Amino acid sequence: MINLEGSTVDEYDSSSSSYLDGVRAVAQNMMIFLPTNVKKPARGRTFESSLGVQTDSYNCGIYVLLAFEIFYGAETLGYLDKKTLQCLRYRYLRKMMEE
Repeated sequence: MINLEGSTVDEYDSSSSSYLDGVRAVAQNMMIFLPTNVKKPARGRTFESSLGVQTDSYNCGIYVLLAFEIFYGAETLGYLDKKTLQCLRYRYLRKMMEE
């Protein structure tokens, strides 16, 4: 996630896996594609949230969408249980159907 005003690049991994190192390397390489009027960040940082660790492969998108919302200023929902995740799936589905 890139904050152009703050010139920061945050990497997020909902499952806290070993893939974060690869994501960080890709993010560093992609920084050269930022517009020239944006101050280049010195390095990326890991985005920490209170959502908990994703324990399945089914809810990845929900965790990522929520992380984006928190990154852009929404209140965090805290730890996500199965019932909350199900409600969020319906919430995002409804939003997509509206557009």
